[in-house]
Amino acid sequence: MEIQTIYSEHDLINIYKALETHGHWVSPRGERTKEIENFTYSVAPFVRFNAFEGRNFNLKYLKREMAWYIKADPTDLSIAEHAAQWGKIVANGKLNSNYGSYWFGCYGVKYIVNTLSKDPMSRRAVIPMYGTDDDHMDKDAKDVPCTIAIEFRVRNGRLNTRAIMRSQDILWGMGNDLPTFSFLQEIVATLLNLQIGTLTVSVGSFHVYESRYEMFKTILEKNNIVGIGDDRPPSISRFEAHNLIEKSINPTFGFSQWLTNL
Repeated sequence: MEIQTIYSEHDLINIYKALETHGHWVSPRGERTKEIENFTYSVAPFVRFNAFEGRNFNLKYLKREMAWYIKADPTDLSIAEHAAQWGKIVANGKLNSNYGSYWFGCYGVKYIVNTLSKDPMSRRAVIPMYGTDDDHMDKDAKDVPCTIAIEFRVRNGRLNTRAIMRSQDILWGMGNDLPTFSFLQEIVATLLNLQIGTLTVSVGSFHVYESRYEMFKTILEKNNIVGIGDDRPPSISRFEAHNLIEKSINPTFGFSQWLTNL
């Protein structure tokens, strides 16, 4: 199933409606969830924050998670101090779902920028994120990245981005994934001097857990976007983008200042 491009954060409610209407109940790993298989949605530039009344959107935590990604160190377990779930899935002293370790690794942003600089029409600008570590393939692994890969394509002077995911939870997963994927897209577009295109997310299992279903229903019933007020991030400059891909957060720059202003 596919949803047409969403042009405002309020219209993200259409994704909730799709899951409620077309979802079916399943029980992976014994945990009952309402799921749509093979679900795709696209958002326009800067549609980022899934901040509906009833969801308890935590912007401070989101900033901490994004900063943790930028540091790109899967052995840094400090994120567990701010979300207890992380502490439950540590294995071999690391967290495989530190996305920054892939985004800023050898096949990360620098590789993407180099590939698209040489051939703007390339179909090979892909950051792999799943199956790159033996820990991912362990059937008993506690922390397996939900994102398989992120690909970038330049068409009509715009950088279009697609995240390919094995799994995404609509409440917490989508709420944090959309902003982080969007900021990654902005960094790459800025380095390539391109306009930002659409961000598409293709998910094998798009779902809500039964344990959070009442929250999901409340969001649908209220249908009220709370937003994040005036605390919206500034654009990322080219100079700052270079700093970020070097895993440097300098609060004298606009975006980094926003990120560290808790």
